[in-house]
Amino acid sequence: METYQEFLDRIHSFEKEDIYYGSDCFSGNSKIAEKVNRDNSFKDFYGDTIVFNLDDITKVSLAKLVEQLYQLVPECFCKKLSSSTLHMTLHDLSNASALQDVASDFCQNELKILKKTKEIDSNKRIKMKSTYIFNMCDISLVLGLYPINEQEYNALMNLYYMFDDVKKLNYPFTPHITLAYYNRNGFDIVSARKLESIVSKFNKNQMEIELDVNNLFYQRFTNMNDYTNILCLGNN
Repeated sequence: METYQEFLDRIHSFEKEDIYYGSDCFSGNSKIAEKVNRDNSFKDFYGDTIVFNLDDITKVSLAKLVEQLYQLVPECFCKKLSSSTLHMTLHDLSNASALQDVASDFCQNELKILKKTKEIDSNKRIKMKSTYIFNMCDISLVLGLYPINEQEYNALMNLYYMFDDVKKLNYPFTPHITLAYYNRNGFDIVSARKLESIVSKFNKNQMEIELDVNNLFYQRFTNMNDYTNILCLGNN
C-alpha cells in the first residue's frame, strides 16, 4: 500500500489547477465508445461496483457546477449524468458491454461482499477535500478527492483493500467523482480553450466532502447513468 505521502505525491502529479487539451482538436479516448453512442446517448454497459453515495448538499453543489458546464460548453460532453447518480467509487469490480459476459461475476462478487459486511464499521465517516477538476484519461471530466490526513487515508484504504479481496485491480486507487463524459465525437480547439478557461476558474475553489460508511453501497449498472443499489454495506 502507498503511504499517505506517496499517495498525495502521485495524485498531485496529474491533478492540477490548470487543464490542457492539447494544441489540436480533442478526439478523446477510444474507450469513450464503450460507454457512449455516436449520438452521445449512453450505451448499454454492464457492471458492478462499490460506491459511496453522496449527501444531498454535495449532490446539489456538484449538480450546479455540471449545469454550468453544460450551459457554457455543451458541445464538449455527451448526455448529462443525472445528479442522483453522482458518487465516489471506492472499488471497481466487473464490467462489460454484454450482460452475459459479467452475469456470473455478479453472483460471485455479491457472495464475497456479503462475507465482508461484518467487518465494516458503520459508524465511520471519512473526511475528504477536493483537489481539482481534471481530465481523467481523456474519457471524462472528474473532481479529484483526497483524505484530509493520514488517519482518514488509512480508514479509506482499509475499506478499499477489503474489496480488493473480491476483485483485485491492477491500477492504483484515485478517488474522484465523475462529473461528465466527453462528447464521443470530440470537440474543436475553440471549445477546448473555452473548457480549459472555465475549469481553471472553477478550480480556484475547493470543497470538503464527508463520506459516510452508512452510504456505502454495492451497486450494479446497465449504463453510466443507471445504477441500482443491491446491498447497503454500512448497515450491519
